[in-house]
Amino acid sequence: MALGRSTYATALLCAASLLPACSSSGGAAPADAGPEASTCTWSGGPEGPLPVPPIHTPRWAFEPWISKDISTRDDTYAFVKGFQDRDIPVGVVVLDSPWETNYHTFVPNPSRYPEFPKMVSDMKAQGVRVVLWMTQAVNDQSWDFEQGGDLYPGPSPNYDEASGCGFFVDDGQDWAWWKGTGGAIDFENARARAWWHAQQDAILDTGIAGWKLDFGDEYVSSDPVKTAAGPIPHQQYSEDYYRDFYAYGVGRRGSDEFLTMVRAWDTSYGFAPRFYARKEHAPVVWAGDNRRDWIGLADMLDTSLFSAQAGYLVVGSDIGGYLDVDDLSPTTKIPADTLVFDRWIALSGMMPLFQLHGRANLTPWTVQDHVDETVAAYRYWAKLHHELVTFWYSLAEEGYAHGRAILAPVLADRAAWKGDYRFTVGDAFLVAPLLDATSTRVVALPSATATATSLRWYDWWAPAADSLVGGATPTFTSPDRLQIPLYVRGGALIPLDVDDDATALGTKGSAGARTYAIWTDATASSFVVHDEDGATTTIQQSSDATAARVTLSRATRPALLRVRVADRATGSVSVDGVAAIAVTSRAALDALAVGVSGWWSDAATRSIWVKLPAATASRTVTFAP
Repeated sequence: MALGRSTYATALLCAASLLPACSSSGGAAPADAGPEASTCTWSGGPEGPLPVPPIHTPRWAFEPWISKDISTRDDTYAFVKGFQDRDIPVGVVVLDSPWETNYHTFVPNPSRYPEFPKMVSDMKAQGVRVVLWMTQAVNDQSWDFEQGGDLYPGPSPNYDEASGCGFFVDDGQDWAWWKGTGGAIDFENARARAWWHAQQDAILDTGIAGWKLDFGDEYVSSDPVKTAAGPIPHQQYSEDYYRDFYAYGVGRRGSDEFLTMVRAWDTSYGFAPRFYARKEHAPVVWAGDNRRDWIGLADMLDTSLFSAQAGYLVVGSDIGGYLDVDDLSPTTKIPADTLVFDRWIALSGMMPLFQLHGRANLTPWTVQDHVDETVAAYRYWAKLHHELVTFWYSLAEEGYAHGRAILAPVLADRAAWKGDYRFTVGDAFLVAPLLDATSTRVVALPSATATATSLRWYDWWAPAADSLVGGATPTFTSPDRLQIPLYVRGGALIPLDVDDDATALGTKGSAGARTYAIWTDATASSFVVHDEDGATTTIQQSSDATAARVTLSRATRPALLRVRVADRATGSVSVDGVAAIAVTSRAALDALAVGVSGWWSDAATRSIWVKLPAATASRTVTFAP
């Protein structure tokens, strides 16, 4: 969170003459004289440059995230339970500020978070990781303008040591930010790095899963910034900040257990737009502090798609926006138009990061109207995101290895995005955002992409409908608040892990199996699945006048295929040339004995379901008329 972005907080800081932007010279308040070397009380030695690990986003990061300002231990347990009680999956909980004894000690406040390690352990036992909010400042004085925030008396306990040792940039100058004034850590100083990392060790050892790194670097307004290595551009200082937290956390905890959540391109209100973290130091990116209205929704799309176009893979936002619309003031009201929230939920469901966070601590069941519909919408998209974890993770792994985008705007020219904002997800989906309250949109379906010269599309919400040719312009309209225009490309191959019937992509009988949703096409296609064992499974499809075929390079567990065989009927199914057993219902398919291959024709979705036993060898399924 960044309360200093609001006009309300800015006015308060200006009144106190604490913001650099308020002074006539544009500089910060005069700093105290630089510290003498003899005042340094830290005896540790320097630390060499950290090796930066290869960029990696852990599989668990694609589970649904929830986040809350000004919380406590008991409130965090209740927050998670509120979702679980409503059958809504949660994979990550973010503890935003304040959670420490001061900014920034890295020590959990014992009155807010007693038995902190136990809470982290309890959460992980439920499959929920804990991520903590952080910046790069150590405060000399602190404040919190938000109701219920903490007002810390005096400087952070580690401030004098850092100041006395010369661990801050700009000769120890204090900078004002939205939580107080303090020094900014000098990441070019080898001793400062060693000291800073030593501060983190105890909290990292509790098992936390990452840092949400807010943009405190923006409040260091000097350019160049004075460091131990000499003056450096402000942009380099920012990149040092995000790189150091990522490298040290991953170095201590491992890239499968730890990440940082950062900003990529950001056009936040009141600040010049720029990139913050480099893409190689950005395992998860969020567009934060957007308005809670249609303008904010469009701003989020612009920021996210521009970041994706620049090569940041795992992007998302604060679902529903963060800042209230009335002067962007820090009130606690929930937006009057719940429809904006519902549309934002759906869009986030089709982005790699699915995260709920905002002023007033939004939950789907506390909106002021359409509560049941909003809970149902949130449950659907959170469940679908959970089911798609392997899909998202595989796209990310392939993207890091081969430079492929996960999200891509249909219109390559950013100047043409306004009012459109259509985007594709891998080679599978087309998303057309609803940008106003009409709930209607004419959708121009792409006729070609870089990988296909002729496309066919299927309406996600009407699985039995005929395919649509690329270039068609169907009109979407639906009274269901969870739906937005969503189309699947012919040739799509989508791995899923389904536990129930919440998304209509399986049943409780799907649990334990890997489900593949497949739309066969005359243009052959393939998808590389990155499995939990660290190896890969390649799934391929092709179709001609005689038959459609799906091949799995292996199946580490039983597989369920839901196959839409273009627009034609299927009369027989064989597995490696041997006829599969035909059954008359999904229940009968689920009841097949272990090791038996069978199939069922689902007329409601014009799909063929095929059940395959686990196998180490390649399997080819043939669908004949």
